[in-house]
Amino acid sequence: MVELGLQRAVRVCQPAALAAALVLPSAALAQDVAPPDQSQWVKICSEDPNTNKRLCLVTQELHADTGQFIASATLRQFAGEDKTTFIAAVPPGMLLQPGLRAQVDDGKQYEIKYSICFPNACYADVEVDNDFIDAMKAGGQLMITALNQQAKGISFPLTLVGFTKTFESEGVDPTAGRAQLEDLTKSLKAHADEARQKLIEQQQKSAGQSN
Repeated sequence: MVELGLQRAVRVCQPAALAAALVLPSAALAQDVAPPDQSQWVKICSEDPNTNKRLCLVTQELHADTGQFIASATLRQFAGEDKTTFIAAVPPGMLLQPGLRAQVDDGKQYEIKYSICFPNACYADVEVDNDFIDAMKAGGQLMITALNQQAKGISFPLTLVGFTKTFESEGVDPTAGRAQLEDLTKSLKAHADEARQKLIEQQQKSAGQSN
């Protein structure tokens, strides 16, 4: 789940979890084989104790087929405020400079500065306008790009299927939202396992025909 207290910056990301980025193809496979009408976005709303305002997070988490967290994207909004914050999370071990980039399809690239790192992820956030939200509503894919220790881009693709419906919904409470995320992760893993087995069977069949 996205940490809400993104208030202080840190200078270094821990490199230990860099290997998490290497399992991205499995996570991408899980997305590719998911039912086309299944939204991978979840809207979670609750009362913020610091402001006494309703806080809503529209979020998607990207996982490997093992369930390991890889990346996430979140829109954060307080009721009654026009400001919307976009928060991206990637594995530790990425270069903190120059930060992240977010892009919808072939549209404008948004630069995002890191704000804080935890042992399992580094977070970056930026205030976005309605143009960014409208692009997400009309788009097909959100791409988050970070730089690894070799200054090479590592891309984390997140589908925008179902984003509009989720964004405009009333949202669910945190407990239900967490359960929804867990069910979605299990569903994606099941679809990925099925697709992988079919691929193995096709490869074995092709090998048999060639012999």
